[in-house]
Amino acid sequence: MKTKKYMRYHRYDMYGTKYIRRFEFDCPPNKNIVDEGFTEWARGTGPHSVIALFNVTEGLRRACLGVPKAPETREKMRLAKLGVPKTQEHKDNMRKSWHRRRELQLAKKSERYIVDETQSSSTTSTV
Repeated sequence: MKTKKYMRYHRYDMYGTKYIRRFEFDCPPNKNIVDEGFTEWARGTGPHSVIALFNVTEGLRRACLGVPKAPETREKMRLAKLGVPKTQEHKDNMRKSWHRRRELQLAKKSERYIVDETQSSSTTSTV
């Protein structure tokens, strides 16, 4: 995986136009210098515009449109929308799923630790 070498910042001009720019990690924008007619640089890309937010929600709606759902799933969705509490069976399944994901996470961490440990021991034992 490539390491990230930059961070995005945004600012607005006096007309409300948003400008997004990349800055290297070692030289972020100077907060003390503010260009005339612009706000100061803020980290991130800022809040979505109304049009961008609409495009995101519309894309999600289109992606899920026409996807068949099992009757059990439809019933769970209907009950969730009504605010009905989850059944004990559903809670147990969620708990089991969480434990399974946690075990996988811990296994990956320990595997990385073992790999890091073997790499560091092999580099130090070259005497």
